[in-house]
Amino acid sequence: MGSKNIYSRKISSNEAEDGFIFVLKNSLSFFPPLGEDFVLREDETSCVVRVDSYPCTCRGPDLPHEHYFINWEGLMAGNKIEIKKNPLKNNEYNLKIFF
Repeated sequence: MGSKNIYSRKISSNEAEDGFIFVLKNSLSFFPPLGEDFVLREDETSCVVRVDSYPCTCRGPDLPHEHYFINWEGLMAGNKIEIKKNPLKNNEYNLKIFF
């Protein structure tokens, strides 16, 4: 989704209600390793976050897998988000929310 320097997605109602941003498995390498803290900054707000996972069987009991996410409150269904690495600070990412 997007280029190598940006992770972008449209926020689902599930993400908005539960306060998280899904991270697609093929985009995990864009972020620090699973469970490692990093800074996510939106305008003047910055939070220490991490990519976490939880086991899921949404594809059926014979296809268990993991879902990956970053906790982030205040998103609305239909928002488009872009996360970019900060080239000046290691382990810092910038979040833009488009309404």
